Amino acid sequence: MLREEIPAKEVKDLRRHLEVISRTGKMILGFRQSLLSVLHRKSKLVILAGNCPPNLEREIIVACKMTGTPFLKVKVPGNELGYLAGKPFPAAVISVTDLGSSTILEEVMPKPEETET
Repeated sequence: MLREEIPAKEVKDLRRHLEVISRTGKMILGFRQSLLSVLHRKSKLVILAGNCPPNLEREIIVACKMTGTPFLKVKVPGNELGYLAGKPFPAAVISVTDLGSSTILEEVMPKPEETET
């Protein structure tokens, strides 16, 4: 099953999820390293900032669809997304390689019984 784009919606407690991932899991910030992580199939989830440049966004989305990696476009701008991830710099793309104790994937992915056949 090829995963499609998760609709742009507010993830409940995005700050809490990113904080848990930064403490118990692993994430990569930045376009280039995130793209490599997706292409090497190491990413579990990709988070795109609301103001991610369109050309970078297209490239990441194509890579995610090729590899079946779920991605989430949030309404949060890059400056705030970097801050929510605990970094003092902006981030247009975050690639989560290890979810740790976070439940963000269960929250954003539709459950099997909710999908249409």
